[in-house]
Amino acid sequence: MNIPPKQPSQVVPTNTTEELIIANKELAFQNEEKEKRAEELVIANKELAFQNKEKGKRAEELVIANKELAFQNKEKGKRAEELVIANKELAFQNKEKGKRAEELVIANKELAFQNKEKGKRAEELIIANKELAFQNEEKEKRAEELVIANKKLQSSLFQTISLARQLGEMRDPYTAGHEENVGKLAAAISAELGFDLYSQEGVLISGYLHDLGKIIIPTEILSKPSKLSNEEYALIKLHVEAGYAVLKDVDFPWSIARAVREHHERMDGSGYPYGLSGDEISIEGRILSVADTVDAITSHRPYRAGLGIEAALNEIKRGSGSQYDTTVVNACIKLFSEKGYEI
Repeated sequence: MNIPPKQPSQVVPTNTTEELIIANKELAFQNEEKEKRAEELVIANKELAFQNKEKGKRAEELVIANKELAFQNKEKGKRAEELVIANKELAFQNKEKGKRAEELVIANKELAFQNKEKGKRAEELIIANKELAFQNEEKEKRAEELVIANKKLQSSLFQTISLARQLGEMRDPYTAGHEENVGKLAAAISAELGFDLYSQEGVLISGYLHDLGKIIIPTEILSKPSKLSNEEYALIKLHVEAGYAVLKDVDFPWSIARAVREHHERMDGSGYPYGLSGDEISIEGRILSVADTVDAITSHRPYRAGLGIEAALNEIKRGSGSQYDTTVVNACIKLFSEKGYEI
């Protein structure tokens, strides 16, 4: 009795590859950003499926060949068994590849989860950025409001200063415009000396208010058309301390009160009210000293007509280094002689 040769086990293709393709396609729909990677993975899995299919075909061909070979040559049975073992090894390898495919599916699911988490983080970041943008917009609005408020405050400050100056001029009409002239000239000198705009503004206000203390001086002395007596001049000297007393408690961001008190001090100590000298006098006080002298000489007074700018510049040149700060004098002269400054 002829016993038919042992049939080799037929390789049954696994469905894992198809499931992986479906999973990868689903992942591609869920994560558009990873589409390229998913497509590459699908292609790789198709290639794997194709290879497995080809291997399956090859296995079937081997089975047929082995059957044919078994019928034709029983002596080749040993070879057929070896082929069966080879096919089992191939099946084992396919099984391992299936495991690898499952691991790849799990890895892709993990990647999809991570991408989902990143998406959440991105949404949270967008919300945070929107909140930050809103806060910055509110800060900008607040800053604009502060700028407007500061401009209004500055406008009110200068209106108040102008009012104080006008009150002084009403009592001494012969010096009308003197405070404004001194303030502007002092600010121009400070600019020539390199002061920043903020500091120039402080010098300007100091000039506007430098004679505020004259409100305590009787009008008959202020407008007297003849030379003052010693007693009257002593009263005039009191205006610097009176101005200081009025201004010292005002919370200016500059040393306005000090500059007002020192605008009649002189570098050699011959000035008043304290006979300060040199660096004991603030730079603002030294600037006001020169600006006040120049405008006083060029302006009309009850007892004389204005002497003109040339006489004024000659006076500060004469007193440069002794009565007046040399650097301040040079800056003032430069304004008039080189830069066309006019009172």
